[in-house]
Amino acid sequence: MSVVSSRVSSVSSILKSPGVRSQLIRRSSRVYFKLPKDFKNIIYNFESGNGTKDYEDLICILRDSNIKDSDLIEFLGNVRQCMSLISPAHKAFIETLLQIKWTSRSLEVTSAYKAFLEDLICMQIHYAKHVIDNLVEQFKPDDGDDTEWEAGECKEESIQRLNHIHDVLRKILNIVPMSSKLLLQSLRGRFPYITHGTHTHEVYIYALIQILEYAPQLRSDILSLIINRLIVLDVNIPRLEIEDEDEDMIDDNECDNIGNENNIVEENNETETDKIHPIAHKLDVCMELILKYMHDSCFIQDVLQIESLKSLYFDVLRIFETVILPTHASQYVQYIMFYICSFKTAVVEAFIDWLWRKASDPNVPCIIRQSSVAYIASFLVTAKFVTAGLVKAVQFKMSKWIHDYINMQDYSKYIDDENKEHTVFYSVCQALFLIITKRHNDYPDSKKYMKYLQELDLAKIITCKLNPLKACHPEIVHNFAEITRMYQLAYCYTIIENNTRSQLPLFNSNKTVTTTVENFFPFSSYTLKRSGQRLIPLCHENITSSEYKSISEYREDVEYMTE
Repeated sequence: MSVVSSRVSSVSSILKSPGVRSQLIRRSSRVYFKLPKDFKNIIYNFESGNGTKDYEDLICILRDSNIKDSDLIEFLGNVRQCMSLISPAHKAFIETLLQIKWTSRSLEVTSAYKAFLEDLICMQIHYAKHVIDNLVEQFKPDDGDDTEWEAGECKEESIQRLNHIHDVLRKILNIVPMSSKLLLQSLRGRFPYITHGTHTHEVYIYALIQILEYAPQLRSDILSLIINRLIVLDVNIPRLEIEDEDEDMIDDNECDNIGNENNIVEENNETETDKIHPIAHKLDVCMELILKYMHDSCFIQDVLQIESLKSLYFDVLRIFETVILPTHASQYVQYIMFYICSFKTAVVEAFIDWLWRKASDPNVPCIIRQSSVAYIASFLVTAKFVTAGLVKAVQFKMSKWIHDYINMQDYSKYIDDENKEHTVFYSVCQALFLIITKRHNDYPDSKKYMKYLQELDLAKIITCKLNPLKACHPEIVHNFAEITRMYQLAYCYTIIENNTRSQLPLFNSNKTVTTTVENFFPFSSYTLKRSGQRLIPLCHENITSSEYKSISEYREDVEYMTE
């Protein structure tokens, strides 16, 4: 071991003086340690038990010193020549060598380092996990690099750095087919925690999406991993806090209007950046990456590729079934399914049909059936790309299922069965009421639509002994009552008043309060700004009860329909 200085002959003796040690630390950028050229002898001596100190000094140099590019290239060449000697006993040496930051060095260094990694994998397969773990860890930016990409566009230096890593991973997957399992394990284990910064998540997910270009067989697993972690972010965003922040931003904008118009834009931008919840912003950036990938996978020069869409849809659907659908109270991640459905009407129909089969299958757990019904209702009332024909078809399916359920209960003693639960029935009723309420304006021919609604026999539904108006959410019941009165289909108000006055249990049991179906509609609103630019144009604005037709308009419609 030699030091590039005529004065320094023994590291241990110099470091005895605290003053000299601090000077060396401050001048570390100007102190270089030469790597030994007799690497083969060091390995032999270490294995024979005679050269432990030289071996340990070599590890210290690799770990702690600055190494010139030329020295590192020469050393890596020597290591490659002795690759057959690198047994599992040299784990510490290999791990130290893997810690070298090589992706930002010169092209000659990166080429030499890639060649070293490839030889190591080919000749010493037991180091495959260490190599893959190190490569995946290097996806993440340096600790001091927390500057997000502008408009989500990856910086050129980041692209070059990641491309070096992907070059090695691509060859490893080709050389060792079983390495796919190791790669997935490493991707899961090194995924950024929720406490990591936005830029770390941004770069890591971008890198994972790049893997799909040369390892499409891993797409389902990698997308599942990403969406799983996005769900963790999603459920940790305080719902009320986000809503309050949006209201505060609106109030601030109204106040800004009083001031100078040129200052408004700057103040609004600062307010938006300062007030948005940090986890919400993190999820927003990640959602945009996923949505962009989905669009780019299915469209080439704005032309939809049907086979690509079909393949991606089934992958996303499996993830939706296992990850998103069972998750309660997620706010944003479910819009991934919403977005892919917007690419083609056939995908919408397939997804709604899949949900309905879940909802109507008695072998599926009730909570999943209720969630499926909620997704159907929310999707139909929110998506602009859903056709009126599909809405009518779903309404007819729901009403038929409800009537079949009522008829089946007429032959049982369900009124006397206090343990009988009808949560799915009430969920379907609530979904039907909501869809009719929200989408009734889609039909210009009101007279024809009224005849269609009459076929649903809504009066029988609301007057059945199960009394769905008592179990459904009050706001939905009120709005539904308005619509049925407008079309003269049923009169709900008498039942609503009786339900309000009555304190008797619904099932003639000891229960005194009827459980109300949860008013959960997963596509109710999307408030994330960056990814929202893709999604918000696809959604209807939220319709409140105050936005329905006036009483005079009701009368005009009724007069027209009853002529």
